[in-house]
Amino acid sequence: MKSKLIFSAVTITAILIIAYILSSGAQTLNKTPGEKLTARDTNKPAKVELPEFAQKTGRVAEAYIFAVQNQDKLKYLACYCGCAGMQHSDVLLSHKSLKECYIKPDGSYEPHASECKLCNDITLEARDLLMTGSSLKDVREKIDNEYSGRGVGTNTSLPP
Repeated sequence: MKSKLIFSAVTITAILIIAYILSSGAQTLNKTPGEKLTARDTNKPAKVELPEFAQKTGRVAEAYIFAVQNQDKLKYLACYCGCAGMQHSDVLLSHKSLKECYIKPDGSYEPHASECKLCNDITLEARDLLMTGSSLKDVREKIDNEYSGRGVGTNTSLPP
């Protein structure tokens, strides 16, 4: 019992640290290269409250947090796990972008990405590329080139 409590405390602490790091980095993603943060930019984004399935592992939680905070970017990234026409229990998924692997069109959380390593791989690679200054168009091109051979992709609009 005591070891479960300690494990839970460590897991929650790790998720909070990841959320803090990602929320600080999210401010940077909205800046053009060379643009400085101003005092008004120091306000942290609202805390992301994830459902239990989105906290399955620290990596899954990282991907969900990034997806929630960057829906405007993920809607232009394709997913190649086959979710464009995948059967999940009694529901046929017909995702149109990587965003929908995490967030349903009605705004609620989609559990699919909590079980899909490929969705998480694409999301976290996109995050890393964006945080190092790549444009959304460059990220889309790199993701398409790297992952398109792995499965049927979503029919996703190109970034403006």
